Amino acid sequence: MNYIIRYIILLFFAFAAFTSCTDELDPPVDPDANVARRTVLIYMVAENTLSASTENDIQELSYVATRNGIPSDCNILVYNDNTQLPRITLFNKLGVTTWKTWSKEQDSADSTVMLATLKDMIANYPSKSYALVLWSHGSGWSPRKTTIDEITEENVNSARQARAFGVDNGINSAKINGDYGMNVSSVKWVLEKLGVKMDYILWDACLMQGIETAYELRGLTDWIIGSPTETPGTGAPYHLAAEGLCNADMPAILKAYNEYYDNESLYRRCFPMTFIKTSELDALAEATAPYIEKYFYDKDHRPAIVNTAQVYSPRRFLVVNGNEVALGTPIAYDMGSIMAGVLTDEEYTEWRKQLDKAVPYKTVPTEMWMSSFPSSVYGTDFRHLTDPEHYCGISMNVPESDYDIYKIDNIYTIYLWWNVYARTMSWWKAGGWNKTEWDPDND
Repeated sequence: MNYIIRYIILLFFAFAAFTSCTDELDPPVDPDANVARRTVLIYMVAENTLSASTENDIQELSYVATRNGIPSDCNILVYNDNTQLPRITLFNKLGVTTWKTWSKEQDSADSTVMLATLKDMIANYPSKSYALVLWSHGSGWSPRKTTIDEITEENVNSARQARAFGVDNGINSAKINGDYGMNVSSVKWVLEKLGVKMDYILWDACLMQGIETAYELRGLTDWIIGSPTETPGTGAPYHLAAEGLCNADMPAILKAYNEYYDNESLYRRCFPMTFIKTSELDALAEATAPYIEKYFYDKDHRPAIVNTAQVYSPRRFLVVNGNEVALGTPIAYDMGSIMAGVLTDEEYTEWRKQLDKAVPYKTVPTEMWMSSFPSSVYGTDFRHLTDPEHYCGISMNVPESDYDIYKIDNIYTIYLWWNVYARTMSWWKAGGWNKTEWDPDND
């Protein structure tokens, strides 16, 4: 018995000694060992005419994932709602995995659906940092389509109208687009509720790179990437840009765009792409506001430059069946071009310094860029870089008197309230428009 007790005691001390040694030798457990360095969230609202394009982008990401093209500590999560049921696919070092599918349809252009989906993605794939790609149709900061009697000044913020981003037709069809989506303030609401500041937001959508949109989202992301023009259906070259997207490497993302589209056909070879550094936007607003007040104060005498400045999107109206009006957007002017036309050379030189800090990277189109606006109606000038000296690649709205009430052939009266809606954007006050006669509260 004594022998057994002594043996047990020896085993105890031996085990204690071994445990003590291993505690000293083993590295401390890293609580973040299974947490990705960065996760790129791609939110595709594609139950519309762009549905087929999602499959091309999925193929591009699959190509990269199966060839070790995604950094080992990064994930790319893609929510895709096209003409099939919504699903989420994971792309990472292990390849391609379908993580989640829905058993029924949902309106992916609804901000509450977007919020719930992004929350789900983040909760199940924790990461030290996140980035967001917003993929769909886009129309800039303004409403995109409405019926003649739908919007009034009183309900401009709540009227059921199409907005800046996202089209979900609700019928799993690739033949038509729906009428309604999210406005910029809805996207802002989603990101505020999400509570995660993005390393960047990439608009893989048309017309979204405007100062009004960027300023609205400036506190929710470090960078905003996008185009002030229409974007080709091929969109972002994910097979070339995946590593840059995972590393939040702006020059690498820009290089991927340039390499891909330099080899495309003329129709979609050249279109402006810009990278906005949001930490510089407040300073840009501070630099801009005094000049807006100075040169745009009198709403009855607009500067002549608005007739000749670089344009990214023309105004478009179309009466359908005599009672419905399909709208484009307010004219999208290049911000650099507009300001160069009103400022003195000395003023512009100083102002441009801050603009260039806010837009440190951009493509410079050398040929006509892609657009679905018919050249027979609008010409092609707005599809060329007509003011390369002052080009900056960010669009800017300039109020017009007919942006509130517009008449077509003195027959159809369209109640737009675009100026009213513009006053709801943060840029209106920050950029100085509230100090002009365009603001009814200005004394």
